[in-house]
Amino acid sequence: MIPNLLSWLIFLPLAGALLILTVPKENKNVIRSIAIGTSGVTLIVSLILWGAFDRAFSGLQFYQAAPWIDLGLVRLNYEIGIDGLSLPLIILTTIVTTLSLFASLNISERVKEFYIWTLVLLTGMLGVFVAQDLFLFFLFFELTLIPMFFIIGIWGGKEKTYAAFKFLVYTGLGSAIMFLSFLGMYYYAFQATGLQMLGGSGFSIPILTQIFAEPAFAEVLTTGVRGALFLGLFVAFAIKLPVFPFHTWLPNAHVEAPTAASMILAGVLLKMGGYGLIRIGVGILPDQASRFALLIAILGVINIIYGALLALVQTDLKRLVAFSSISHMGIVLLGIASFTASGMQGAIFQLVSHGFISALLFFMVGAIYERTKTRTISELGGLSKSVPVLAGFTLAAAMASVGLPGLSGFVSELLAFIGIFGADASILPAAKTLGVIAGIGIILTAAYLLWAMQRTTFGQLDDKYKELSDARPLEYVPMIGLLGFSILIGVYPNILSDVINITVIDILSRIGG
Repeated sequence: MIPNLLSWLIFLPLAGALLILTVPKENKNVIRSIAIGTSGVTLIVSLILWGAFDRAFSGLQFYQAAPWIDLGLVRLNYEIGIDGLSLPLIILTTIVTTLSLFASLNISERVKEFYIWTLVLLTGMLGVFVAQDLFLFFLFFELTLIPMFFIIGIWGGKEKTYAAFKFLVYTGLGSAIMFLSFLGMYYYAFQATGLQMLGGSGFSIPILTQIFAEPAFAEVLTTGVRGALFLGLFVAFAIKLPVFPFHTWLPNAHVEAPTAASMILAGVLLKMGGYGLIRIGVGILPDQASRFALLIAILGVINIIYGALLALVQTDLKRLVAFSSISHMGIVLLGIASFTASGMQGAIFQLVSHGFISALLFFMVGAIYERTKTRTISELGGLSKSVPVLAGFTLAAAMASVGLPGLSGFVSELLAFIGIFGADASILPAAKTLGVIAGIGIILTAAYLLWAMQRTTFGQLDDKYKELSDARPLEYVPMIGLLGFSILIGVYPNILSDVINITVIDILSRIGG
């Protein structure tokens, strides 16, 4: 096994970005090749991790820790590692980013900058999923904001500046709340134990997990303190997920972002919110997470219904897909709030499944827009007659999002709903009622997606769309890749559950401990 494999995974994209810096901006094909090649090698490294991962071990694997910054009272470590929660999201990140680069081949302006920012973004996303130190987590989390801000602001649509700044303000506010919560966790842990008992790093996630689980420190780490810290973390990650009412930045960002950025934004960046909530919120403060289970579930139901209703009335196809993302992230909250093994598995399945499905949907919308120059649903119609391949993949992506059996969306929704209907009433009162209400959102999902497909791909074909070109050879790469992974998870869910099972059991074992 390659030594320090996780460090190679994180910093390979950054090395690729530095290499692109040395290439003259006129050599666009060379720049594109370096970017795709670097992302592809990073994907290979992530697959090596997948193959070498021990599915019977619940702790951190490929763990690395080294002293980093010593400020006396505050010592920071470079601490990284993965488990069954982070590994699937790493695979998702490398796959979606690599395939999104095929959607960026039509970028013709400031090509060099675009690919540099994309590779820096990849380093940030991977760093979030492997960081085992809160300060390191925060740095990587912040590293994802600036590249996406510039990608939307430079290569976006007509309202790109507004969308980019709205994205930065909302997510920046979430980061500030998150950092204050991290400081609070460090402060109270230090008050309870002293620096030496913190093992030299009060930001270490494994160490903080042990400290906050220790009954002997209840005098300092009171229920009120722990509750306030959890709520701070929840709000921070709710902005990123996003959760109503912190969702308003998302539709603008999606609509204005270029196709590749929309794929990454929906496919990976939103998942950082769900990952952070499970890894840090539930992982370190499981008692408080279960205490606020009803709030989490109610917000999940609101997300599902509210997002679906807004999607139902959209006239812009890309905006419809954006609101569908808000709705589907409600299923993540619902699965978490159940605090059952199947529900938590459903939440993680949904993070991965939606990553592939949403990336495919945004790719298909981008491909249609490139040919028709419109995303207005009423102006489309009959595309199955002129571009049958594109129409077919679009319909397949919609079916996956609806939750058609045999596709990944079905597995994630089924697990989440099994979890919510099987939830312990002492943790989640009225769980079955909430599950029934959330089920209405699934019906609405079928309504808005099938209606959108009927209006865009079927019906009368406008004469101006009769000579459209169908899928190009390179477009098959992301289309087949993203749909293929959705089918793989849908027909063989064990490929994912084998990895996440033992980590889910470990997280749930802390409830009430």
